[in-house]
Amino acid sequence: MTTHAHFLRQLLLVLRLQSLRRAVPFEELRDYLLEQTSLRDLAANYSQRTFQRDLPKIAERFGVTIAHDRRAGGYVVTSTDPLPEGYQRLLDAFELQEFLRLPTALSPFVQWESRRPLGTEWLQPLLRAVQQRRQVAFQYHKFWDDEPSARTVSPLLLKEFKGRWYLLAHDPARDVLRCFGLDRIQALESTANSFEPPADFQPEAYYAHSFGIIRPDHELPADIVLALKPTQGQYLKSFPLHSSQRVMVDTDEELLIQLTVYNTHDLLMELLSLGDQVQVLAPASLRAQLKQIHAAAVKGGS
Repeated sequence: MTTHAHFLRQLLLVLRLQSLRRAVPFEELRDYLLEQTSLRDLAANYSQRTFQRDLPKIAERFGVTIAHDRRAGGYVVTSTDPLPEGYQRLLDAFELQEFLRLPTALSPFVQWESRRPLGTEWLQPLLRAVQQRRQVAFQYHKFWDDEPSARTVSPLLLKEFKGRWYLLAHDPARDVLRCFGLDRIQALESTANSFEPPADFQPEAYYAHSFGIIRPDHELPADIVLALKPTQGQYLKSFPLHSSQRVMVDTDEELLIQLTVYNTHDLLMELLSLGDQVQVLAPASLRAQLKQIHAAAVKGGS
């Protein structure tokens, strides 16, 4: 079985136990794995012995301890801290990799993006390095550079944005936080060097007001008010742009929403992609910026 399949199976077990919040017999856990389409063949021979071998790996990888509760007749998570919500997106990424290995007989019934994210092979070693607080070394090839450069950093956080994965890390040579696209990483290796995160770094708060991967260091988040046409508004109601999104007005004529985020290039590109379906009501600086870009586009095409 592949390393990715092992990781996916163990992550599924943790998420299942944490979601049920009760003692679960081994047979029920095994049946659950069998129900997962992408794991059916891999879990068909899942035995109690294999499960017991998974338990210390789960404790090592995720910091989650699973033990048998004899009185309740099943397995429970005994650690106090729940697995962060972000792990569900990580599960999605790994599950997609297994899904794409489905039998070719099913291919006529499934269509997926021909563009597949690169660099997902680094998710598992980076996750382990983050957990163990071990520095990693790799070659990083920026799109605008001719050659890659060597980097040794302290990994702090894995972040997904628009189907791509990124690593937020502390660069000890420059004493700054940097974001690296996993699709531009080559020859990654974990080192024997341990590290401590910056004293003021809070992973759950770092990107709290960011749309995307840009987080200005010397700027406050802005209250951004958008007016959308009703149809487009329904899309943003069902799939919000940001966790801070709040509906201010919702009528048959328009939808007004407010976001509290940094005014960044990522946000600007998202608003431009909505075309005439959106108007920026505030702040005035962002409204003027969009107006200038649209005017330049019209002038360039005339």
